[in-house]
Amino acid sequence: MTQQIRPPAITWLASYPRSGNTLLRTILKRCFGQPSQSLYTDQEFPESAVRELVGHQAAGSNPKAFVREALDAGRTLYVKTHELPGSDAHPVLYVVRDGRSALVSHHHYLKEIMGRDISLAEVIEGQGGESWSRHVTEWTARGNALVVRYEDLAAGKEATLQAIARFIGQPLIHAFDISFSQLHALSPVFFRGGSDAANIAEMDAAALSLFERRHGETLRRLGYGA
Repeated sequence: MTQQIRPPAITWLASYPRSGNTLLRTILKRCFGQPSQSLYTDQEFPESAVRELVGHQAAGSNPKAFVREALDAGRTLYVKTHELPGSDAHPVLYVVRDGRSALVSHHHYLKEIMGRDISLAEVIEGQGGESWSRHVTEWTARGNALVVRYEDLAAGKEATLQAIARFIGQPLIHAFDISFSQLHALSPVFFRGGSDAANIAEMDAAALSLFERRHGETLRRLGYGA
């Protein structure tokens, strides 16, 4: 009889950009001892101290090929992605953040790190990548998704950590002791502010009105907003 081999596993670490994916990866490394990979290049974290804290495992210059090869070799991976979900059946840890805050933070990232000439209105409209509403709706609709909130991760909420432990089948091995000031000190440009309230305060009336038209319903469905 041919022995049945359990297929290799991948868990997506998914989020809309600037929603807490790196924080989730840091928690996986610090609290669960689990390294993670990314669909993006290793230049994402040029500072070695940040790579070590995050638990980033180098994937070379072609990370998508790295993931395919690792899966072919039977490795278990935790892989960061900001893409829309594909047709695979892999489980996903999805980080959701108040869309107003995520879009403001993403706007800063596109302008200050990526050097793009783009307005906040264009980012709200989805011209900085995918639509925020489409992204969160498609990922959270997957039946094998554990949705965690940015603010709960940032606070090290015990119920959230235990939910992650059950979902990935790994025990907590270290207490949560991650501070945003620690992350900011390591990379002030990448870890810019961390405050949802401060980000939302940057939106003027026109930006808030545009966000409401494009994403207000999704925001409230997720339990954010008035």
